[in-house]
Parts: sequence; C-alpha cells; structure tokens
Amino acid sequence: MINYYERSVKDKKLKKLSKFKAGCWIDVIDPSEKEIDFLESKFKLDRQNILSGLDKNEVVRTEKENENVYILLKVITKNKKDLDTLLIFISNNFILTLTKNNQLFIDDIINNKIKFITTQRKKSLLTILDLINKTFEKTTSDIVRNVKKERESIDEMSDKIINSLLRQEDLLNKFILAYHQSALVYTRITKSIKFFEEDKELLEDLIIEAQQGYELCKLSLKNISNIRSYSDILLSHKLNKVINILTIFTIIISVPAAISGLYGMNIILPFQENPQAFYYILAVIVGIWITFILILRKKKIL
Repeated sequence: MINYYERSVKDKKLKKLSKFKAGCWIDVIDPSEKEIDFLESKFKLDRQNILSGLDKNEVVRTEKENENVYILLKVITKNKKDLDTLLIFISNNFILTLTKNNQLFIDDIINNKIKFITTQRKKSLLTILDLINKTFEKTTSDIVRNVKKERESIDEMSDKIINSLLRQEDLLNKFILAYHQSALVYTRITKSIKFFEEDKELLEDLIIEAQQGYELCKLSLKNISNIRSYSDILLSHKLNKVINILTIFTIIISVPAAISGLYGMNIILPFQENPQAFYYILAVIVGIWITFILILRKKKIL
C-alpha cells in the first residue's frame, strides 16, 4: 500500500494526496510486487534496499547514493514482542518510509498527533528518529518495571513468571543490538546529510539517548540473570530438601521391612515361640527410629 501525504509550514494539518507531489511524504506499508516495481521505476529506488526494508532480520545501516540516503533502522512491533525493519529514504524533493507492518508512530503522524512538516525533509527525518527512540525508551522502561515487579515475587516464581522473564530477556538482547547499531547509524547520518547546527544538536541528543537505552538494557539483563541464578539456587535447595525427606522416609520404611522380612524366613529364630515377640520386635524398630531421628537432629538435617 502506497499513500502520499503533505504538510507545509503554513498548513495546520497533514493532508492526504491522490498522487505524488514534490515535498510530500510517501508512506509505504507491505508493498506488493507491482508496487515495488513502481517504486523502483518511478522514484529510482534500489530494489534490494526496498526488499531489505521488508526483511525483519535485515541489518541496521545507512547508504548514500549520490544525493539520496537510505537508512535502515529497527522499530518495535505494535504488540511490543518483536522488532521490524524500517526503511527511510531521503531524496532531494521527498521523504519515504517503508515497512512490512504499520507502526504506531506512523498512525500518530497520520492522525496529526505529531507535528510532521513533509516539506522540511531533514526535520521530518529527525521527527521519525525521535519517535523511534521514544518508542524504544517507553518499551524498555516497561520491561524494566516488569522485571523489578517480578523480582519482588521471586520466592513465589511460577512458570508464567519464568516464561515472561525469558521473553523479556530475549527482547532486551534484541534491543541492545538495535540501540548499539542505531547509535552508529545516527553518527553516520551526520556525515551523510548536512544539518543545521540546531538539528545536529538534536541528532546528538538521539545518539546519547540510544547509548543510555543500551546501558539500561544491559542493567536489566543483569537483573534478569541475577533472578535466574537466585531461582536456580532456590530450586536446588528445595529439591535437596525433598530428596532428604524421601531418603529419610525410605530408611524409616526399610528398617521394619528388613526386620519383618528376616522374621518371615522359614528357619528357627530367637523369640519365635515367645507370645510377646511381636512387641519386642516393634520396640526394637521404634528404638531404631528414635535413634535415627536423634542423629539427624544432631546433624541438623531435620
């Protein structure tokens, strides 16, 4: 799907166009083969870069082709459970964004929740980069908050909490790579595009924010690792207690079983003619049990 939008400094709102116009923003969502052919022929876009923008596993990077700049970045999916790739193309007279799935910040721009001047291509680029950074920052903060919450209930960790931590750990690992690569791309953008001094400062702020996000993700991963280590120790301790109880129970059962088995043999045994033999044997068994329990208590096993 290809849509065209325009907003100049004088316009109050972003307006949708029926066709391409110089100074517009081209929003491309999951284009068909026919639309990819159109983008390639009409706007001279590199086909491989278009396909890269649709590949969620594509590497973050920036390329300059004459006066045109291709920027490939990672963006968070709407369900906040994975990452997508976003292609931003800057030419002399328009800006284009292309992705496989629609993004929340794109919806906000279209619905005029965000001021987006399409005729100012460099400012439009900075707006998009800022929105991507804010999305990462909010999602990272949510994950950090969840990790802290789950850390408080570590003594009662359920399978649901463990699975949640594993998913968050996987997502944080992806975020770390995305933050690191984005900071590098932002640095390269300053060399590919000539910004005004004010805009350059904004881009430098984005680099700092990406680096801060990177450090926050690393800290959260360390917290998750500590939770998992504590959980493993706790589980091992509980397992040892269960094994000890089962071992004690087995020994307690084995003593009367061994004695009763001995006196069940078809040979002459002491006290077999004595009518009180059962009580003698029972007393011996109880005595062995008591001795065994006292030894365990002395060794602080019980």
